[in-house]
Amino acid sequence: MELLTRYVDAAIERGLIDEWHVWEFSRTVADARWLREKFPLTQATPNHGSEYFRLPRTLSAETGSAKQSLQVRASHDVHIGLRRLTGSGGSYEIVLGGWNNQLSAIRRFDDPALLVDIAARHPQHAASVARNTPNLLPEFGFSSVEIEIGADGLKVFFAGALLLHEPRIAPGKFELLYRTGYGANGDWRFAGTDDIPARLFVSGRESYYPSDSVFYTLAYQYYAATREEYENDIILKCDDDIVYFDLDGLADFVAFRKANDGYFLVSANVVNNGVCAYLQQAMGAISREAMECELPEGGFGGSIWRDGAKAEALHRLFLSNPAAFHVANAGTFAWNERVSINFIALLGRDLVHIPDIMADDEHDLCYGVRKRAQRQNCIYLQFVVSHLSFGPQDAAMDVRGVIEGYDALAAKRLAVTP
Repeated sequence: MELLTRYVDAAIERGLIDEWHVWEFSRTVADARWLREKFPLTQATPNHGSEYFRLPRTLSAETGSAKQSLQVRASHDVHIGLRRLTGSGGSYEIVLGGWNNQLSAIRRFDDPALLVDIAARHPQHAASVARNTPNLLPEFGFSSVEIEIGADGLKVFFAGALLLHEPRIAPGKFELLYRTGYGANGDWRFAGTDDIPARLFVSGRESYYPSDSVFYTLAYQYYAATREEYENDIILKCDDDIVYFDLDGLADFVAFRKANDGYFLVSANVVNNGVCAYLQQAMGAISREAMECELPEGGFGGSIWRDGAKAEALHRLFLSNPAAFHVANAGTFAWNERVSINFIALLGRDLVHIPDIMADDEHDLCYGVRKRAQRQNCIYLQFVVSHLSFGPQDAAMDVRGVIEGYDALAAKRLAVTP
């Protein structure tokens, strides 16, 4: 994902991408740690576990007052931590809509480690301030919260009104932490973070969805719930193993997507994608002497998808002459069978057509959802992207060697300013 990050960072710097939503579907602890270090602002917090996420800014109330406004969407159990960094005194935990959305409270911890180490706490750690707040948090929509630390202590305002007040708090600098849990997913928006376009999304499966639903449905469920917010946007969905995209062609790809609402999905022209390889050969980018690229039946599978050595050869062919794959005025190819959705563009207003449960999102987006939207899908041939590998390819592909080749390409391409 490091290569994708470099390209997206460059696109953000050029003003081509407004926000980057990074969904945390990591398989290892090391990958999860890397994501949190690379993307320090978390927008969605999960309904399972007790991990606190950190706002990448501090609240300094050493000589005056400090405020932080935020919007949060959660049906219960909003937790906000203030971990002391300087000064004497405790750290604090604010609970809004806790205990089944019946109570709100402030807890004080003399040991700041106990603020984040939930397991080490006494299970009935006493609150310094508590208040009955039945049904405080709505099932739908955002709630406005403001935290103020100063000479009058710690104040928590909810919907503009004072909700909780802890008057005995020593001045200092605090780290702001936040989480949900206990069955509640959270969606957070912090004032003063508009200059951080990359956001991490860590979500949990809702109890009312089937336990065997595929992990990526969490993302579709999120956008189904917030589709009004994104209805005027262009949404680019890409795999985390995209190792190259045509930075200079991205604006045209987005403009085409925006101007052509007759299409449901618009796919990039992807290197290491069976349907696209067939088209690349038809365009002359891949000679038949190099390899034969058949059109996979129904768009799925095919020899490249199955054969890591063949996919590696295709990558090396592209790396030897990227210009051969960038054919000006290549147009589009309407394709209403299956296509690997390695890099696609959607209209935000079309989110309404996408169900929040899909057994196979690629299959459903290419068939059932497309038909429900009464649209066609197409491949935009002028925008070229490289996708590293499919699972069946890894054993026979020199993955590290291919990545090194794309790393060298990125060093050349990203060093050039527009």
